[in-house]
Amino acid sequence: MTNGRRVTVSTGSRLHFGLLTHRPKSGREFGGLGVMIDSPGWTVAASASDSSSDSTEDRIVVADSATAANPEAERRVRSFIKRLRRNHDASIPSLDINVSKAIPSHRGLGSGTQLALAAARAVNACLNDDPVSVSGLAEMTGRGLRSAVGTWGFESGGLILDGGKLESDSVGSLAARLDFPKDWRFVLFFPQSFSGLSGDDEVTAFRDLPGMPQSTTEALCRLTVMEILPAVQDRDFEKVSAAFEEYGHRAGEYFAPAQGGVFIDPRMEDFGRLLAENGIEGFAQTSWGPTCAALCRDDEMAQQAVEIVKSSAEGCHYQFAIAHPLNCGATVEISESTGD
Repeated sequence: MTNGRRVTVSTGSRLHFGLLTHRPKSGREFGGLGVMIDSPGWTVAASASDSSSDSTEDRIVVADSATAANPEAERRVRSFIKRLRRNHDASIPSLDINVSKAIPSHRGLGSGTQLALAAARAVNACLNDDPVSVSGLAEMTGRGLRSAVGTWGFESGGLILDGGKLESDSVGSLAARLDFPKDWRFVLFFPQSFSGLSGDDEVTAFRDLPGMPQSTTEALCRLTVMEILPAVQDRDFEKVSAAFEEYGHRAGEYFAPAQGGVFIDPRMEDFGRLLAENGIEGFAQTSWGPTCAALCRDDEMAQQAVEIVKSSAEGCHYQFAIAHPLNCGATVEISESTGD
């Protein structure tokens, strides 16, 4: 059955600035705004195991550096492959999977969705000539239950406006997608030991939160459609920065009862204020955090933002990274080897 085909999929990460609605009285649910960045990312390679092997088990190898970044990587890959076999294709043979790069889990970077889609696309492409759509991959792996920003970002990169989903939809609709200015940067601020909500805690938070006020949804939609999208199209850095920060705060205020404040890490509010005092706006939490991102005009401003926070009283407890916008989807490399 094996044809010697090996498929390698590489992704970026997803920043998510908040949902547009939750539990509306009518219409679409969830929605949201986010952008893809080039790092950190997953790199996953898949091929069918050698047919001469007696083993029926998948062989999953995770590089030491990937394990250090995400200790859950092997378990999650096995879980996704098991789901593919159970729900969609029991004939999938034993596989050789190699994970060489990883996104940390529970940091607000969309790690689970990017890994699920990368693994599913790699497996599908190494066994079949007909590609499955990204929405199909998401449905196969159980992703996109709420946000679709990471799903559409996996496909195309860029700034993503998720238009939300109807009850009958498996994945939210792609309402808009724009290239993000390539010279702009995002500075990521990571607590060294702190996680955002995930798993059962996330489910409980969504269950217990009241419906988002219509006034909040209207304000977020106005910021998105009337300010952020046109300002990104016009490359107006000041307007995008100010609107990003307002969007993040309005979304954070709604989720405050579940996460203890606008930011799940209370020190982030001080960092945002400190950066603003030095002329750097566009500071917002991504998803449930704890990672926050500051939008910067260029590398010089990004380095300045790092130094400002690093030199603060609490800066020693944080790690920093400078990421570039990613305006393309996940890359797929296919190598063929016919063998003997």
